[in-house]
Amino acid sequence: VTTVSRWLARETESIVSGVRASVAPMPVATDLFTPGGARDSKRLLFVGRLTEQKGIEGLIEALAQMRHEPLLDVVGEGPLGPTLRARVGELGLADRVQWLGSLPQPKLVSRYRQAAALVVPSTDEGLGLVAVEAQLCETPVVAYESGGLTDTVQHDRTGVLVPPGDVRALAAALDELLDHPDRGAELG
Repeated sequence: VTTVSRWLARETESIVSGVRASVAPMPVATDLFTPGGARDSKRLLFVGRLTEQKGIEGLIEALAQMRHEPLLDVVGEGPLGPTLRARVGELGLADRVQWLGSLPQPKLVSRYRQAAALVVPSTDEGLGLVAVEAQLCETPVVAYESGGLTDTVQHDRTGVLVPPGDVRALAAALDELLDHPDRGAELG
């Protein structure tokens, strides 16, 4: 059995007795996802399906709690789309959230390069390939300390990890990153 993260290996071994899972890297387009461009210190990025597991609901709530008023680009589609758009409106964030739909990988590169940070509020994510793509573009990642994200995001080295589901901690981590743009550049 081969998995893409240590977390998935442990989960597999706990479910299937007698199995010893090995971890093998997931392929990523290292020729496509490269550094470059200029960051917008007031722009955050979310890339993923609009589902409960991806945690975008918590990100929207965190956005409303932040001291800073960053813009948020949302790349992805999914069943929670209408509910999320309504919640953004209720919170008075409609002018700060841009819904981009699904984008092909080549168009993600410029989004990663522009963002002050990629936010990955997923829980029990197998790996978090978007975190790897962002890091290849030297974009810091702010994520929940959950699942395979702990294999790719090193707290205070390549990004910031906060307790899973802790919306206040997510908002505080994003504010802290935006307080110190040089810190984001260092993490990236």
